[in-house]
Formats: sequence, structure tokens, C-alpha cells
Amino acid sequence: MKTSRIILIGLVIVVAITVLVLGLNYLKGHNFFKPKNNYIIKYDRIEGLMVSNPVLINGFKVGQITDIRLELGKLEGIIVEIDIDPSITVNDSTLALIYSLDLMGSKGIDLTIGNGLNQLHPGDTLIADIEQDLKDQVSAQMLPLKLKAEDLMVSIEDAMKVVKNLFNKNNVENIEGTLKRLNSTFKTLEHTSTELDSVLTNGRGKLDKIFANVESITSNLKNNNEQIDFILKNLAMVSDSLAKSKLLSTIDNANRTLAQTDSIMQKINNGEGTIGQLINNDTLYYNLENASKSLNNLLIDIKENPKRYIHYSLFDFGKTIVVDEEGLQKEKDKKTKKHAKKAEGETSYRIQIKSSTQPILPNSDEFKGYKGIDAHFIGGKYKYTVGESKSFAAMKNLREGLIDIFPDAFVIEYENDSLLGRIN
Repeated sequence: MKTSRIILIGLVIVVAITVLVLGLNYLKGHNFFKPKNNYIIKYDRIEGLMVSNPVLINGFKVGQITDIRLELGKLEGIIVEIDIDPSITVNDSTLALIYSLDLMGSKGIDLTIGNGLNQLHPGDTLIADIEQDLKDQVSAQMLPLKLKAEDLMVSIEDAMKVVKNLFNKNNVENIEGTLKRLNSTFKTLEHTSTELDSVLTNGRGKLDKIFANVESITSNLKNNNEQIDFILKNLAMVSDSLAKSKLLSTIDNANRTLAQTDSIMQKINNGEGTIGQLINNDTLYYNLENASKSLNNLLIDIKENPKRYIHYSLFDFGKTIVVDEEGLQKEKDKKTKKHAKKAEGETSYRIQIKSSTQPILPNSDEFKGYKGIDAHFIGGKYKYTVGESKSFAAMKNLREGLIDIFPDAFVIEYENDSLLGRIN
């Protein structure tokens, strides 16, 4: 009987202690009969956060803080564990913000559910954040004013430096000198005004005479009014005569003539027409220069070798003078010259301006009116050339003159009418 009573007392004490613990935990917010999801948050500082402080979403309590511990080592920081209602879905972008609950400084955790796609499970870690305290908020609000005040003080300091530099010893002396000169200038003006008044007073008689003369002139104009009207009428008649004359048409014709002359000069400058081509295109100049050289060489050759052109069987001049493109004379024996031609061949240069698989008529627009064009059928193509000389320099100068008319023109080398190749 006594033993059963002791056991009963023990059970009552155990039940009482259990109820006490459960009651205290219930008062702290721990409800062992209601399931909770546990999550971890890591903070660098907790700003006075304590166990059993609430966890809220938009001001509504959904849980509480269950544990706060300091963790040292590689993951140094403060670990906060919270229990929240399992009906709250938490994702990987949920933010746990420590903020002030009231003016007394009580802290809590406000959860902001983000738009993350991955749902977190109990025991996972949430993103930590801390609300700025009142001091930090005031500092953030006052910082722009502080910066403006500092800039204002710098500007005032610069202005004071300018004022100080403006009123230094040298500038003060300059200002005093300027004021003295202004005072002297005012005195001079006063003296000048006094002298001017004296001149006007002393010269009043002369002024009266000037005004009398002006009055006399106006009287004469009034007395001769009829004559002045007659002169004006004559001027009007002259102007009418000029208006009725063909002066305006003459001026118009002159303007049209000048406009036509200007148009002609523009065409000449642009190289249009015969005169424009002659002025702007130096091809004719090079052709005339080459023709004069060739004519000079021909005259020298006729003079030195008349038997080439005038054959007399009764005379034998006995020698042959060869004149080259540079106008130099060379004497060679006939047999030696013929032998050299057979041995070496004769090389000449020409300007190729066109190449075609089909023949081109001499009056074709492709030749742009240029005359003296030779055609050669080589390698299945018609090659059209102008000019011929043993001097490459002469053909190069001719090409410079033709490049505006035939941009693709180039010098080619021939040997006894056989094409050797392109030079440039």
C-alpha cells in the first residue's frame, strides 16, 4: 500500500513536470502537438535577435525562432533556426530579413517569398538579410545633404580665396590708382565742359551768322522753287525716256549671253565637245609630238638614205644611215643589217587598247572616235593597238595620254609582228 502510494506520487510529479515544461514551451510558442518545418539562416550579426522571437510574412506570424548559436571555423557566423507552418511553401529565392518589430528595439524575421522555381525542404538554408537600423537610415538620408554642404563649403572657400586675391595689396593699390584716375577724368570733363561753355558764349556771334546763312539758303530755295520744279520735270522726262528705251532688253540679252558663255565654259572645263577634248585631253599633244618626231626622223632618213625612196640604177651611194626613235644616226652595211635582222629579230612596242574574240568595226563606239587603230589576230583573239615605236619610253608617254580615254590600255612588246608579252 505504501509502495503504490509512492509510485502514484512519483507519477503525479512526472506529469506535473511534463505539463510545466509543455506549458512553458507553449507560452514560448512551441507547440509539440502541431507539426513545423525547420529551416536554417546564417547571419554575420543578428542585431539583438532572440530565441522565441516571431517569424512573420507580411506582418502575420507563421513561426518562431527555435535556436541561435555561434558557429566558428571555416563557416564562421551566427546560425539561426526557425520553425514555420508546413503549409508555407518556401523556394530558393525566399529572403529572411531581420527587422525591428517596435520602437523598443524588439527584433523579428520577416520572410519574403520570391519567384524561385526550386522548392526548399526542411533543413535547407534561406537567404539572409538585415534591415538598416535607424542610425543607418538617418545617415543614408543625410548623406546627400552632407555632400551638398561639403560642396557648398568648398565653393565658399574658393570664393573667399578669390575675394582675398582680389583685394590683395597690389590689387588694392591698383583700385586706389583707378579711383584717382577716375577723379582726374571727372575733373578734366568738368574743365572741358567749362571751356566748351566759354567757346559757345564767345562764338555766339559766329553761330548767329551761320544760322543767318542757312536761313538765306532756304529763302533762295523757296524763291527758286519754280526753277527747281522745272529741273525735276526734266529729270523725270529723261528717266521716262530711259524706261521706254530698249536698255532693259539689252541688259537681258547681255545676261543671257553671259549665261550661255558660262555654260560653254563649264562644258569646256568638263571636257565636253571638241574644244573641251582639245583643252582637257593631252592625247592630241602626245600624238602631235610623236608625229613630229617621226616626221623629223623620216626627213633625216630621206636625207641620209635617198636610195630607199628614190632608186637610180646609175648611182650607188654605198652606205646606209639608220635613224632611230631618238633622232640618232647609225651607219651600217646592208648585208650586216639584214643578217642582224635575221639573227636577232626586230623588237617594237605598241599600246593595246582593246581585246575581243569578235572583230570590232573601225567606226565602233568602243574606239570612242579614235583613229589609227591596228588590228592583230593572235591566239584566237583580235587585239587592237595604236602607235608603234622601238622606244619603250615613247610608248609609255603615249599610254599616259590615252589612259583617260582607254583606262585598260597597256604597253605590249612585238618582235617581227609576233607578240612577246605585256610590259605594264
